[in-house]
Amino acid sequence: MKPGGLFPQVPSSCMVKRLFLTTCSRRCNKSVNAVKIDKSKTSVKKLSSQLSDQPISKIRNVGIIAHIDAGKTTTTERFLYYSGITGTIGSVDEGTTVTDYLTQERERGITIQSAAVSLNWQQHRINIVDTPGHIDFTIEVERTLRVMDSAIGILDVSAGVEAQTKTVWRQANRFNLPRLLFLNKMDKRNADIDGSLTSIRNDLGTTPLLIQHNLGTGSSFTGIVDLPSMTCQKWDRAAASQEFTTTPLTNSVDSALFDKCLTLRNNLIDNLAELDPIMMDVVINSVSYDDITSDCINKCLRRVTCDNKAVPVLIGSSLKSRCIQPLLDAVVDYLPNPENSNSKFAFDDKLCAFAFKTVHQKERGAVTFLRLYNGAISTSMTVYNSADETTDRIGKIYMILADQMLEIKQASAGSIVAVTGLAKTVTGDTLVTNAKAAEKYSAADVQLPTLSVPEPVFMCSIETYSSKEQRALEEALKILVREDPSLRIKLDPETQQMVLMGMGELHLDIVKDRLLKEHKLEVYLGKMLVAYRETIERPSNIIHHTLNKTIGDTTHHVSVAVSVEPCESQSKTAHFVCSGEQSWDKLKWYHRKPIDQGTSQALLMGPLLGYPVVGCHVNVHNFTLHSSRTSAAMISAAIREAVHQALQDSVVILSEPEMRLQIYCDEDNLSDILYDLTHRRAVIGNVEHTEDGVIVHGVSPVATLLGYSTTLRKLSSGRAHFMMEIAGYISMSEQQTKNIVSELSSW
Repeated sequence: MKPGGLFPQVPSSCMVKRLFLTTCSRRCNKSVNAVKIDKSKTSVKKLSSQLSDQPISKIRNVGIIAHIDAGKTTTTERFLYYSGITGTIGSVDEGTTVTDYLTQERERGITIQSAAVSLNWQQHRINIVDTPGHIDFTIEVERTLRVMDSAIGILDVSAGVEAQTKTVWRQANRFNLPRLLFLNKMDKRNADIDGSLTSIRNDLGTTPLLIQHNLGTGSSFTGIVDLPSMTCQKWDRAAASQEFTTTPLTNSVDSALFDKCLTLRNNLIDNLAELDPIMMDVVINSVSYDDITSDCINKCLRRVTCDNKAVPVLIGSSLKSRCIQPLLDAVVDYLPNPENSNSKFAFDDKLCAFAFKTVHQKERGAVTFLRLYNGAISTSMTVYNSADETTDRIGKIYMILADQMLEIKQASAGSIVAVTGLAKTVTGDTLVTNAKAAEKYSAADVQLPTLSVPEPVFMCSIETYSSKEQRALEEALKILVREDPSLRIKLDPETQQMVLMGMGELHLDIVKDRLLKEHKLEVYLGKMLVAYRETIERPSNIIHHTLNKTIGDTTHHVSVAVSVEPCESQSKTAHFVCSGEQSWDKLKWYHRKPIDQGTSQALLMGPLLGYPVVGCHVNVHNFTLHSSRTSAAMISAAIREAVHQALQDSVVILSEPEMRLQIYCDEDNLSDILYDLTHRRAVIGNVEHTEDGVIVHGVSPVATLLGYSTTLRKLSSGRAHFMMEIAGYISMSEQQTKNIVSELSSW
């Protein structure tokens, strides 16, 4: 069958004014009533009923992910403006955005914390979370995507897929999220749609389905052709214009454009037919592709998107406020609601909620962000924390609007809300109705996906200038650590100094800034150091250890024999088995737990510098209780000491973290940058030459990258920039280990 013939005529009266809560359709086959809202008088409270009274089928939970500076926050600000939540468009450069509300975010022009907002579009409630693009704040992306049903990936159309794009895409893959892609910055002179589509296929490993064709590029970009409906949508050139016209594209209007778009539409149908059996049947039974309606194409796009078979690709310019409304339409049309999402979770009608974030507010105290998968919550409700098996009580419930919160009385399944009063709940906890409900979930082997928290790779000492402020510093750090699970605090056992650990130099610098501005504490950060890991090169001998101690009238007497050996796993998790006549299965359950705890505790601090031990397998060869009254704590202590001795009997070396680099520079600076990298023990992967310059790909130890941003600016006169992500850990030689131990021992 050959596709052919003119596309059926579309009603010509399609001049549309989309003002805020308009319900117009991309298909232009419905009558439209534009709703004009007086923004100067519109408040968050007036929109509360529209946002809270939506059935679950009309809810969309969407995370926005991208490389840094791709336009996530700028796009979110347009969403808020066109949906009527805000009366003006916030600017990243001017520090007036809604979602970047932290002082540090507005000063630096970057997103640090994920921010949630709710808006109404086409009688649907869309919960949107804007996430950071910087690698130092990847935990914010992780815990956001953990509770989303879908995501919008934003790409700079002139750059295509970039370093952090791959990282956040892999995070979305882990949670199997359906996605849209938005090729932003079509107003740039070097906008390259074809190049971006190629990088999507090659670098993201997904099938992009372009559903729009551009009307001009660069400064002449004015709109799009919607391929399913074959309609032109043109925006007024005025900045932030809400007005655009929708007119049918016919052969008589512009034959060249019509032929081009008809070919693209037919290609889209062919691609959909390969992915979707229903569309294949439609194609087989149609005389020509012109008989296939836009409604049929859009329904098919929704199916392949929700099934993660392909990703619809849209284009536009957020900065110029063009093509934002069609992107919101696509969220409603193509992305799943909580009932049919891949994160669907149901067990009767009982409550099941996941705590994915905690922040501290002066007026409210600890505020916990919840995703409700099942059931409902109400104010003053008692809930059961299945993680630590305790009860907790909900105080107030809020709908989230970035730094503003609208109090509501209850929330149901599919919602993302903030609550107060949960004193015992932390990030990663699951809340259910009661202990019996928790037992049912456990018996049915129903579990929510865990939250993966990356291990910190940088560390430094932290102290106040006045000893009187030490207690206040400890309390402030407790708050920040509760908010950010990737931030760690430990006490150096020898110097008794407090050590701050995080994901990067920027991460720790932000902590220092927040301590000053939010807690009025001026602190001193010591020399930036790398958070190494310790591992072993060879197996140890079997170490026998006996603990015999009398406390009061109770004698604690236990003998153990353990050994350690290298293993391939570089995780922090303890691995161990029982050998000989004893086996793990034969041990009493109340003995297994302290043995497990003692092993894990022993691997938390290695014998060299006190770093966590990885790549180590612990064998328990013997476990004998000489006194039945020996406590679990004493069993753990015996195992811990035995493992410590076994580690010292082996050969312990350091493992250092490596970073995967992407450096963007000019051709003129390339030789200097490559020369500098070779002196940093970097391994150059490849050098990619593009129209905009050069991209250097490589891997380098984290230790050699301290202060690299300053060096790179000097080498390139401020024109180059770089991105990096953790690539893993690599074992150091014994001599390198001795050098590091000698250097850090004198610190």
